[in-house]
Amino acid sequence: MHDPNLPGPGKRPRSSISPTIVLDRHHLPVVALGSPGGATIITTVLQTLTGFLDRGLPLVDAIAAPRASQRNTAQTELEPGLYGSELAGQLESIGHSFKLNPEIGATTGVQRLPNGKWLAAAETVRRGGGSAQVVLPAP
Repeated sequence: MHDPNLPGPGKRPRSSISPTIVLDRHHLPVVALGSPGGATIITTVLQTLTGFLDRGLPLVDAIAAPRASQRNTAQTELEPGLYGSELAGQLESIGHSFKLNPEIGATTGVQRLPNGKWLAAAETVRRGGGSAQVVLPAP
């Protein structure tokens, strides 16, 4: 039987994956995250990282923030928190076009805290909410 997801010459992946680990200048982990979602994975991970690293949102809030996804189509997909927003209206006035997507991605991540402990975070609403926890080795 031929499995289309097995790697091989001349094949292209059926979706994109981007599990991501961000290190600080001392090469210590800051945050690690990933998401399912096929073609929306890369935009989901990027927007979560942007919210957390650039906008300073707590990890759970960066995960919960509404998302957009553009994949070389005429319309950009927007989640309900962005669809119909003032920003979307401003962009429509200069020629952008949008369509509603109820949910884009489903991120889970961990953050290393300043005290060296770990904080786990997952979706609060998308796909019925997620689950995340830090599992410590047995003493």
